[in-house]
Amino acid sequence: MAVAYQTFPVNRTTPLDLPSLVTQLRSTVAPDVGAQPPLNGTIKLKKDGAWTAQQIAAAQIAIDTVTETTPTLRFQRTSREKDMLATCALVVRSRDIAAWNAMTALQKKNAVQAEADVWVNIREFIEANL
Repeated sequence: MAVAYQTFPVNRTTPLDLPSLVTQLRSTVAPDVGAQPPLNGTIKLKKDGAWTAQQIAAAQIAIDTVTETTPTLRFQRTSREKDMLATCALVVRSRDIAAWNAMTALQKKNAVQAEADVWVNIREFIEANL
């Protein structure tokens, strides 16, 4: 079966999260969909076989509605980055161990992600200005 490419407009004001998009496309369009990173306001998708009108419409909806990427999402992608998140957890925990122990798992996750966002923003500032 031949691979077919389809280019779609990216009509968003926020950057899309590419891994989330691929996951969504594979559940709504076809299990073999792949995506290139967006470039110049478009994104190129590929899959085996021709694109149907229904698949094109479903893909465009996914592109328009997929989760936006955030520093935290970018930060969580690799094992090394997960080690860094563990360090963020230690920082949050060390501020108030009693409060940490009283938190639910979701509260701990949110606190660690908020700390990670601060660290990523500091890193981006350093890279841009120093």
